Amino acid sequence: MGALRAAQWHYDNQLPPAVSASAAEEAETRWIDDGIAELMARRDVVFQRNFRQRGVTYERFAQAVDEFVMGQLGQSGISNSVLGRLVLAARCKVTSDAAAAADEIMSVASPEVALQEIARQLLTPFAKEAVLAQAEDAG
Repeated sequence: MGALRAAQWHYDNQLPPAVSASAAEEAETRWIDDGIAELMARRDVVFQRNFRQRGVTYERFAQAVDEFVMGQLGQSGISNSVLGRLVLAARCKVTSDAAAAADEIMSVASPEVALQEIARQLLTPFAKEAVLAQAEDAG
């Protein structure tokens, strides 16, 4: 009887199973992560659904980065010549100076993470529909 009581106690006090994402949520997360990599590689992330092209173009991503950067310009610690230095470094093909100016203008601890987050925000509204489109294409 002690073994039965112990088993019942164990059953009554067990923790619920770990919460895991559904297969659809995992597919959406994977699509977003892949999309971030594509945007960071300067490629569009688009798909066809109901005869319409949907997704995020590299141009739209660049526009969102521009909007972010323009919002950063008013902060202290950013030099008044940062845009000029960025243009000159890019035109003269001095990539290290261009990268340094770009990092300064973004004014965040990790510019790479900030760019990925901008991409994630753009891609997230399309994830569910994109996964459905992929399933339709595969099926």
